[in-house]
Amino acid sequence: MPDTTSDPDQTTDQGSEQGPGEQSSQQLAGEPAEQPPGQSSDERQPAPSGQPSGERIAVGRINSTWGLKGHVRVTPFTSNDARFVTGARLIVAGQPRVALEVISPQGYPMIRFVGFESRTAAEALRGAVIEIEADELPALPEGDYYVDDLRGLTVVTTDGTEVGTLADVLTTGANDVYLVRRPGQKDALIPAIKDVVLSVDLAAKQMVIDPLPGLLDL
Repeated sequence: MPDTTSDPDQTTDQGSEQGPGEQSSQQLAGEPAEQPPGQSSDERQPAPSGQPSGERIAVGRINSTWGLKGHVRVTPFTSNDARFVTGARLIVAGQPRVALEVISPQGYPMIRFVGFESRTAAEALRGAVIEIEADELPALPEGDYYVDDLRGLTVVTTDGTEVGTLADVLTTGANDVYLVRRPGQKDALIPAIKDVVLSVDLAAKQMVIDPLPGLLDL
C-alpha cells in the first residue's frame, strides 16, 4: 500500500482508537489556505534535543512481548504496511532502533529489534511509542490534510461565530466527520464535505464552515 495521508499512512476521504500518528483527511472543501507539512496522524510530539527533526510522528505502540526471541506485539497507528518491515529504522521510546525481523502471524506486526533479542530484553520496550521523523512523511496532494494537522483547529462559521475546537476526525462510509468540542454543549459532528467546510487555514489554526440548517442544534 502506498504511503497515504496520517503516515503517509492513513488517508481518508474528507470525503478520517487509531492512535496518534499518520492519518490524513481529504479536504473536499474549497481552496485550502495552506497545505499540511509533509507526511495521519496524527499526534506530533517534539523530538528530543539533538535529533535531526523538530517533530516526530507516532506510528505505533508496543503492547507486550511475544515468544522467546525478543519479538514485541505492535499496535500500528498507520495503514502503511511498509512502515514496519525488516531493516526499518524507527525511533522507539525516543531512541533510534533497527527492526531485525518483522513477522505477522496474527495479522499485526511482531517486531524483533536489534539489541533486544530475548524475551527478557524485550520486556524493557513494553508500552513504548514507535515514531518516525516528521520529515519522512510524503507531501499530500492539494486539499488533503493529515489528521494530526486538523486536530486543535478552531472551527468558526462564516459570520465569525466560534463553534468549538476540532478534536478528532471520524471515518464513515461516505465521508469523514469532524468531531468538534463545544464548551458546555454537546459535541458537534461536522460532515467533511465541500458544501459545509469552506476553508482550512493551518497557519491560522482555523476552519470555516457553513453549517446546514439544524446541524449545530443536534
